[in-house]
Amino acid sequence: MESVWERIFKEGGTVFKDSHPEMKSIAALFKRKSCERILDIGCGTGRHTVYLAQNGFEVYGLDSSPTALKYTRDMLSSHDLSAHLTLHDMVSLPYDDDYVDAVICIQVIHHNTMDKIRKTVQEINRVLKMNGLVWITVPISKNEPSTHQKEIEPDTFIPQDGLERGLPHHYFTRQELILLFEEFTVINFHVAPVNHYSLLARKNP
Repeated sequence: MESVWERIFKEGGTVFKDSHPEMKSIAALFKRKSCERILDIGCGTGRHTVYLAQNGFEVYGLDSSPTALKYTRDMLSSHDLSAHLTLHDMVSLPYDDDYVDAVICIQVIHHNTMDKIRKTVQEINRVLKMNGLVWITVPISKNEPSTHQKEIEPDTFIPQDGLERGLPHHYFTRQELILLFEEFTVINFHVAPVNHYSLLARKNP
């Protein structure tokens, strides 16, 4: 059965084309902290995977849509770049413990129920090396263009129409998001220019 994400990328194409406005500064931080191996969870059509590869990182891109990964692969090829791309769900990451230096997850982790979101954070913690960095962004309020949404649990909604119909959206409070990463040290937490929460944290020893 075709996943919601696969349908979205088949219908919508590349969907997101430009990298997040804070990606440049995050990549510079990764360089300063000697992060080399970066995991892009929910890499989609490659906007951040390609950017990181262009800047010399060893990039691992993970997505649950074959169509999205094909876009990413084609974009990498057009720039004569390479990355390790994997078709997989984010709730159970197919990497060894302590495998990557940093993880990014841009506008992705909130697309699930809270139980699965917590499992994803546990997996991020598992695959990150000690003192590894994680950068997460999520919307701060409802921002989907659907006209009808069904609430399936507190603050988790599923659009009933529009491109993202059938895709869960959990809307975090500031405190809820920080508590989600209680096993990490939060380095920076703010509202990004694109009206998203932006959380940068380090895995605790």
